[in-house]
Amino acid sequence: MDSEALAKLREEINVLDTALLDLLQKRACVSKQVAKAKQGGTIFYPAREKEIIVRLQKENQNLQNAEEEKKEALPSESIAHIWTEIFSCSRSLQQKARLAFLGPLGTFSHYAAQELMGKSIDFVPCPDFEEIFAKVHGGEVRYGLVPLENSLQGTVGQCLDLFEEYPVHITAEHYSGICQCLLAKTADLSRIQVVYSHPQALMQTHDFLRKNCPQAKLVEMSSTAEAAKRALSEDFSAVVGHERLKEQCENGAVLQVLAKDIAGRKGNTTRFALIAKEAGQGSFKKPKTSFTFTVTDKAGALSEVLHIIQNADVNLSKLESRPLYGNVQGTSWQYRFFADAQANLGEKPELMQALKEFCHDIRILGVYENCL
Repeated sequence: MDSEALAKLREEINVLDTALLDLLQKRACVSKQVAKAKQGGTIFYPAREKEIIVRLQKENQNLQNAEEEKKEALPSESIAHIWTEIFSCSRSLQQKARLAFLGPLGTFSHYAAQELMGKSIDFVPCPDFEEIFAKVHGGEVRYGLVPLENSLQGTVGQCLDLFEEYPVHITAEHYSGICQCLLAKTADLSRIQVVYSHPQALMQTHDFLRKNCPQAKLVEMSSTAEAAKRALSEDFSAVVGHERLKEQCENGAVLQVLAKDIAGRKGNTTRFALIAKEAGQGSFKKPKTSFTFTVTDKAGALSEVLHIIQNADVNLSKLESRPLYGNVQGTSWQYRFFADAQANLGEKPELMQALKEFCHDIRILGVYENCL
């Protein structure tokens, strides 16, 4: 392409960028008006945001089908990324918010939080799950993101137990794929002498590492983020972790991705819960209710509970028992049940009343949009 033609195309892009900026500024003004109308109410409506993204993805596909030159010009995945950040900026204009997660920065939890909420929010890394719950319950942060279960390793029991101690609410769920990658400053696998990462990540990628870096020493670290710092500071070192660790740099040094999706078992996905002090609001196209209950000391009590739910035509997608939290006298070998129902139980008072006959207590943890 000649330089004159390239200059014209760049000028056309400049004009389009200015038009996009003008539209975004107008959207920001409307967003501020929305904030005034809400009068300090809930600022995050994940169901509404998902609905907008799905609509735009369909419109994008229709445009591509109608106009040949637009085919594959803007993938649907890009629509989701772009509008997630637009939503994030709009929320920050309406109200500044903080989100606590299991840190430090650069962990899979951190990147999952960015996937859900965008980058225009203050991220607060915490050393353990209890601190996340405590900060949310105490009002120090508006939101917390905690893992509920993993497709390979099952339920994160500690997080379920903490719902008993802290009366917070689930306002959204988010599924994040765990794709382990190998990153290093050098592009030569044969020169890697040590690989740093979290113990679970090293375990999941052990076969790949032993086959492709047989000479490398595997060193466990407290997090993949800390492992990335070590790999950046040393020559011929590597880290196993999230692909976006390549965004980290130190003294001009950067990491490059040498291999992607290197875990031995595929399909590793974590289901996260967004928790808040106040319950979520809004209507849901595919509502899901997370709730907890204990049954009375009667023969067949749990069976009766399940029959009542079945007769109400409500499907349970999850049911799990946990020992009653704490060391309260007389609670040994007694259990609390955690369940997910594919319905809005807040709109079924008759069902909730019927359950009370066979339950000591029932607590709705949250009603939110089912992401599956």
